Amino acid sequence: MISDRQARWLWRIVKGTVAGGMIWLLLQQGGLDLHLLWTGSIHLPIVAVGLLLNLAMISLGAVRWQLLLGSQGIRLPFAWVHRMIYLTVCFNLLVPGSIGGDALRMGYITRQSAADRKGAALLTILADRLTGLYSLFVIAWLATLANLPALLDTLPTRMLVLSLTMAVLGGPLLLILLFWGIERLPRVRNRAAGTESSAPNWLDTALEQTTQAVRLFRQTKGKLAAAVCVSALAQTAEIVALLWIADGLGLLTTSADHFFVAAPVAWLANLLPISPGGLGVGEAAFAQVCQWLQPTATLTALGTPFLINRLLQMVASLPGLWVYLAYRHTED
Repeated sequence: MISDRQARWLWRIVKGTVAGGMIWLLLQQGGLDLHLLWTGSIHLPIVAVGLLLNLAMISLGAVRWQLLLGSQGIRLPFAWVHRMIYLTVCFNLLVPGSIGGDALRMGYITRQSAADRKGAALLTILADRLTGLYSLFVIAWLATLANLPALLDTLPTRMLVLSLTMAVLGGPLLLILLFWGIERLPRVRNRAAGTESSAPNWLDTALEQTTQAVRLFRQTKGKLAAAVCVSALAQTAEIVALLWIADGLGLLTTSADHFFVAAPVAWLANLLPISPGGLGVGEAAFAQVCQWLQPTATLTALGTPFLINRLLQMVASLPGLWVYLAYRHTED
């Protein structure tokens, strides 16, 4: 029998192999150019502007979470929220292991929250993730409207348009269903139990806190909308960074609005847990979508700016490692 530790290491090896295979395939197909990768990584204007835009993206992530915390009546200093976002991004991008950045953030936020607000605090992290995902869908969907003729030419691109449309329209519908259903869930459970005053247990407590948190989200829908807008602004900064890098490398041979379709799709592909941080998968998805949008042109090495931006994002997140070490030192 394989132990849990051995299974984790085996899975890491598999993911590393997938990442290596994807990078090798991209090099073979011209999706990556090692010379341009080195050139872009040491070119001062590319690095400086790319880092600034990535730092802006991380800081805007802190603004988004602060809005979501505020919607639950949880008041924390922005400096603390800012540090937690750096820690989250750093661990998600740089630190291998079973503990991700969001898991650490959950641990720290529960220590900062009152006993009856811990559930709400944890739900803000879930809401933070969901608003980020939804804004990606919105950006990509709006960009598809500008490229609709090209995207309706082939079956894969038609499926892409359909999927984005369903996600953009379905998100608010699911939220409305959640707001409607959360009020009825306690009554349904009580009827199933056959009593209105059963003794409280951990499930009742969790349900009560979740219900209260969702009610507060419903009452502060404006802050949810603001969080989506802030997230879209942060992701737009990332896309501008990609455009800046591609232009600096002479690779901006496709329309700039194509990046607003390809980048969100590539970041969504990054979430697939088949390689470390989506390495190789995101680069391949980005290059492929750009090629779909301009099928008559030969687009080469477009995975290169995506990989350079990934490296710059890692560098920008390094203060998160200092945050973690400082907190560990305080705990010790």
